[in-house]
Amino acid sequence: MKTQHAGYIIGAYPCAPSFHQKSEEEESAFWKLLADTADIRGLEQPCLEHLHPYGDEWLLQHTPGEWQIVVTAIMETMRRRGVNGGFGLASSDEDQRRACVDYYRHLRQKINAVNARYRGKVTALEIHAAPLAGSSNVAQATDAFARSIKEIASWDWSCNLILEHCDAMTQPAPRKGFLPLENVLAVLADYDISLCINWARSAIEGRNSTLPLAHVQMAKKAGKLGALMFSGTTESGAYGEWQDLHAPFAPFCEESLLTTQRAQELFIAADAATLQFAGIKLLEINANADIQHRIAILRDGINALNLATK
Repeated sequence: MKTQHAGYIIGAYPCAPSFHQKSEEEESAFWKLLADTADIRGLEQPCLEHLHPYGDEWLLQHTPGEWQIVVTAIMETMRRRGVNGGFGLASSDEDQRRACVDYYRHLRQKINAVNARYRGKVTALEIHAAPLAGSSNVAQATDAFARSIKEIASWDWSCNLILEHCDAMTQPAPRKGFLPLENVLAVLADYDISLCINWARSAIEGRNSTLPLAHVQMAKKAGKLGALMFSGTTESGAYGEWQDLHAPFAPFCEESLLTTQRAQELFIAADAATLQFAGIKLLEINANADIQHRIAILRDGINALNLATK
């Protein structure tokens, strides 16, 4: 059971020193150690104004040239929603929905510029179905999302588009509270846009460890499953109670509900060889952790995926 491409996409940025506003010297040392790590195909990297706090060129110069990039819109989406909860592709606040579409236009320009210089460097963009915060009107959110996707999908992209599912707005006390999976599937049915299931984000939605598998099966049945990403969640401890804080695998993180066996279940159900990519996104919760511990979290996650895909 092997993925289509050797190596994994690593969401390393929540473990990077820059995530905790540490020095550029520490950041450089972190990426140097990560570059010496086996089984990495590339990075999941957020894009705010740029692909890295120190700029696009800094990231490209401090990472191996053969690494690919999967850009994620989640960090900037959540940052903007912290200022205005209407920001999102599925928002019924029309002005903020348009603002979000404009942000995706910025992402397209950024990605196409990188790929014009380095062919195939950015292989995918992870998009998100964020509704008006606090709204319970799924029909309105679905309609808004459909209008956003119709426009965005018409643009000339130099990478694949893939929607990363987050916990649904229909659940009590949601963490992200985005569009339910069945509504996402309905909107995307006629588009060449696939789905990424993130283990933690589905587990958080169900408050259990079984919904991620059900979501993989739903996406696969619809012919839309494109990727798997593995973050953990916990019921207690430093990573909180069902929080979306990218806990490491157990037993590296004792409280984590994400295990190698649970990852293996998803790979088996998904038919791993058909995936565009698979990978991890893990967080160093201790802002004062040293570089070795930050790297150890990621290497442990890579090892877990290697065991899960044997």
